Amino acid sequence: ALKDAHASHARDFSAMKQAQAHHASVGERLNYLEKLLGDSADKHYQEIQALKQAHDQHADAFAKHAKELGSTAAQHATMKDRMSYLEKLLGDSADKHAAEVQSLRDAHDRHAQDMAGVVKAQAFHASLPERIAYLEKKLGDSADKHAKELQALKEAHSKHAQGMESAAENHATMEERIKYV
Repeated sequence: ALKDAHASHARDFSAMKQAQAHHASVGERLNYLEKLLGDSADKHYQEIQALKQAHDQHADAFAKHAKELGSTAAQHATMKDRMSYLEKLLGDSADKHAAEVQSLRDAHDRHAQDMAGVVKAQAFHASLPERIAYLEKKLGDSADKHAKELQALKEAHSKHAQGMESAAENHATMEERIKYV
């Protein structure tokens, strides 16, 4: 039995030796892992130093921008101040605008009332031809009547002129009358 155990142990030891021959040592395995992961202590230290340097640059830039922002903010007015300035500059405050709108509405209402009065008054007025006909009727001065009267006067004048000519023919001259007496 001891012999068998020893033989079994020798076989196991030999198998272990063979297996060990295929395995790397702990140091080799650690170097392999550091190489595989790229995480050696030196590389890790260099990356930490680069991050610290970038952080310092960022902090400096941030401080510079914060300082510029502070000086810029000191030069700028608040939004309320800026709006007040613009309203004053343009003369267009909300109260003034509302008052002007109300004034325009009031003027529009007055204009609408005036126009209603004009329309109402115009309903009582006659048209221009009606007014002229009325005046001609009252004055008796229509164009037709005028033309008739003018024609009658011409005829009367012509008749009178003929009567004067015949009267002149029927009257004796002064010499004829003196001889006759």
